[in-house]
Amino acid sequence: MAKRILYAIPALALLLTAVYFHGLYARLVIAAVAVLCMHEMMGAVSTVGRPMKALGYAYSILLFPVYYFLGGLAGIAILTALGIMAVFTMLVLSGRDAMDGLITVMPMLYPGLFFAFMLAIFCIENAPISRFLAVIAFGAAIITDSFAYFSGRLFGKHKLIPKVSPNKTVEGAIGGLVFGTCAVVVLGATLQGYAGIAMNPFWYVLLGLILSVMTQIGDLAASLVKRRLGIKDYGYIMGEHGGAMDRLDSVLFISPAVFAFYFVLVA
Repeated sequence: MAKRILYAIPALALLLTAVYFHGLYARLVIAAVAVLCMHEMMGAVSTVGRPMKALGYAYSILLFPVYYFLGGLAGIAILTALGIMAVFTMLVLSGRDAMDGLITVMPMLYPGLFFAFMLAIFCIENAPISRFLAVIAFGAAIITDSFAYFSGRLFGKHKLIPKVSPNKTVEGAIGGLVFGTCAVVVLGATLQGYAGIAMNPFWYVLLGLILSVMTQIGDLAASLVKRRLGIKDYGYIMGEHGGAMDRLDSVLFISPAVFAFYFVLVA
């Protein structure tokens, strides 16, 4: 446990500085981590084929400049379509196996496209709202994951979905849901004044439930992919925590929902 905490400290420090300093610094941090996660996912899918890594790296490198300078999410949609077109064009011209194309497209969509929504959160020009949403997203994911783990260790008796993740339990999932929802309610009600928002706490209860459930689905989805690829972790940069993808799978999964919350109820 002590080693896990030590490995987590640099990542937590990077997150806190990104939220605090915000602006270009935070966006460049997210952009750099997106490339790192693309590298990890490309390595992971290489266990089942030969992905076109150059196209995947190009996609992840272009995410930030395309989002910032070429129309936000509309620009990302165009980039994604062009990226997929490039993949299948290479398949036709090179005669490679179709599976190589599919395992190239997958990292473009996950984690690639999901990072676009995290960038969208940090690119909101109203810095207090941007920070507020970032805290909600990371807070929901961290608290849900942490209390699901501890609740499972303390009270877990009934397996949740053993074929996907044998260590996760129903009791752990409930603990993560309860504490994750409470965290979103507390963070939302406490910090919304800083962000210039005045919203009925009911919406934070609903948001907390959605984010906590999706956090756990995101974690299970990442476990399912790893099991299918026959790997334990996506990477090793964080020691016992695995790679960046292993730590960000949950918050990536809920980033679209957090941005949708902003777009529908706040913007």
